[in-house]
Amino acid sequence: MSQQVRTYNVDVPDFPSPVSTVHPTGRTTNFVLVRHGRTEGNVRRVLVGRLDIPLDELGEKQAEAVGAYLSATHKPDLVISSPLLRAHNTARAIAARFDMPISFDDELMELNFGAYEGLSVEQIGEVNPDFVSTFGDVDHDRHWPEGERLSEFHGRVMGAFMRLASMHEDQTIVVVSHGGVLGSFSAQLLGTHPNDWTRFQIQNCSVTHVELGPEGSIIHCFNETTHLTEINAAHQ
Repeated sequence: MSQQVRTYNVDVPDFPSPVSTVHPTGRTTNFVLVRHGRTEGNVRRVLVGRLDIPLDELGEKQAEAVGAYLSATHKPDLVISSPLLRAHNTARAIAARFDMPISFDDELMELNFGAYEGLSVEQIGEVNPDFVSTFGDVDHDRHWPEGERLSEFHGRVMGAFMRLASMHEDQTIVVVSHGGVLGSFSAQLLGTHPNDWTRFQIQNCSVTHVELGPEGSIIHCFNETTHLTEINAAHQ
């Protein structure tokens, strides 16, 4: 399988890449991870955690493209999605390719940015520069005002995937979620600090394939976007 790995600032291992995380029940589960398609919030570069916004025109096309790609490369047993609209719309395009329903899991929702939902980093800096000054410190356990604490978010993410693995032994699951969720899961699998957002920039409608196994796991591909090349180029 061809792969297009997008990383920033630091190197990541070649893929396929073995990781030490093991399946919670000693069986095997394949996760096919998909970030939702593009939204207007992504274009504006604002924080969109729990804001329930739809895909934009390009996002809809990306969702159709990733659905077509997965129909040629994977045979999932089920499709599970964050309930937020942008993920739901992406999952719907994928599930239609396999003529299967969508299950929803609240634990797959994006980080809750609380009072700063819908704002850019620059806008937050204008009202709370001390808070923004912590962004470069990966060890800082940031608590978003009226939102989530980072350590709690990362625990939620890993707990959700371990629970899903326990529930779906020996199955392949398409999981449609968000950049923060998939980045956190990837970082924790690879043993890097999940607060380092610069390491894993998960692209809209990219595909990451993680196989959790009894003695270790494998990341088969990471942030695969070759199926989007023509569509994305047409909208530049």
